[in-house]
Amino acid sequence: MQKKESVLKNVVLPHSSEAERSLIGSVMISQDVMDELDQVISSEDFYERKCKIVYQACEYLSKNKEVCDLVTVSNRLTEVGEFEAVGGMQFLQEIYDGAFTTTNIMHYAKIIRDKAFVRRLIALCKGTIEDAFELTSDVEDFISKAESEIYALSDNRNTSWLKPAKDIVNVSMDRLQDLFANKSEVTGIPTGFVGLDKITAGLQSKDLIILAARPSMGKTALSLNIALNSAVKHGNKVAYFSLEMSKEQLMFRILSMESRINLSDIRVGKIKNKDWKVLVDTASRISPAPLFIDDTSDVGPNEILSKCRRLKKKHGLDLIVVDYLQLMDVKHKVESRERAVSEISKMLKKIAKELDVAIVALSQLNRSVESRSSKKPMLSDLRESGSIEQDADVIMMIYREDYYENENTNNSGVAEIIVNKQRNGPTGKVSLAWIPEFGTFANLAPKSYSSDGVNPELPVTS
Repeated sequence: MQKKESVLKNVVLPHSSEAERSLIGSVMISQDVMDELDQVISSEDFYERKCKIVYQACEYLSKNKEVCDLVTVSNRLTEVGEFEAVGGMQFLQEIYDGAFTTTNIMHYAKIIRDKAFVRRLIALCKGTIEDAFELTSDVEDFISKAESEIYALSDNRNTSWLKPAKDIVNVSMDRLQDLFANKSEVTGIPTGFVGLDKITAGLQSKDLIILAARPSMGKTALSLNIALNSAVKHGNKVAYFSLEMSKEQLMFRILSMESRINLSDIRVGKIKNKDWKVLVDTASRISPAPLFIDDTSDVGPNEILSKCRRLKKKHGLDLIVVDYLQLMDVKHKVESRERAVSEISKMLKKIAKELDVAIVALSQLNRSVESRSSKKPMLSDLRESGSIEQDADVIMMIYREDYYENENTNNSGVAEIIVNKQRNGPTGKVSLAWIPEFGTFANLAPKSYSSDGVNPELPVTS
């Protein structure tokens, strides 16, 4: 391959010598601005080498609680052998004499920070171009990686700093007043299931919610119920990633759930004449819902992040559903599948926080549950669990007695949703109706509630 020339050869990168020198001069005539500046810039943001060295001296003096002025800065530069390198007292005197006020110092800092960001972006793009010439990986993976690196650079630029308690208290009190005025027990995204909403107060933004069960227990059905209730009934924007089923298969299940027409009949097109109008009406109701489905079979967390960033920017986004976690791929070599799943769960939690959305990730339970006399799932049953239990804010598990006892049970058609973990709320159980012919869950008729609607210690009928 012919050697490519550097795209930055003999190029002067964006910078502002005037802002850099004016800021340092302002620092040397004021004794109390460094703490504030540390929240915005560092010496690495300076382009001119002499200015970077002088600002490093200012950072050192500030860190050691020493005065930062013309004398102390020159003394520090002499100690580290950089006094002559920056141009001696002549250079220091020039920038000191050029500063008359500290009024514009934060404006200078913003200019320096923004120029530094542009330079880092240029360097990142240069590296991407060079990697593109020698591309050996999958193109989609390469694009996803490049996009993630650019967004990560932007995130670093917008990193939030330590905030005083008074600022956090003010924001929290405003939020509390909104909740009080709303008078609703559901502060997050409603699941559509009364008992579950009472325990969780809805699916909360920034939370990673794990929905786990053995195969064919109904976790896909429950996730679709939640997605539909959120999008169709409440207008929330939902992204549904199906790694196991096609878009058409999912839509058949959705149509069966909403129309109450047997799923087996819909799959083979065996529709009675009287049911066609019901199907058409159901399709018309679902069609405008803000539900977006992706059936890419080998999607990874970086691709989900990339796709959801675009979706959020274009349409907004409130909820992401991933079916299911163990089918996802990290697109790079790891020493074990457990390590890969751990990386995926950490990334999903990061996505939830970055995009300010709730994420419901489906997960398989391992076979150990089958060998116990009690088949009710526990946290230790999470397959390839790794850090799933640690990363998740909420862990819900599905248990159906008739799954193991066939029809020889008094609880046929009843499913327990066991909330085994909730970082910011109670744990407990919710009973739902399971309707296999439609592949859906439904609320049971209310039987008994405690005074607050939920008793975390007892099964709760929704």
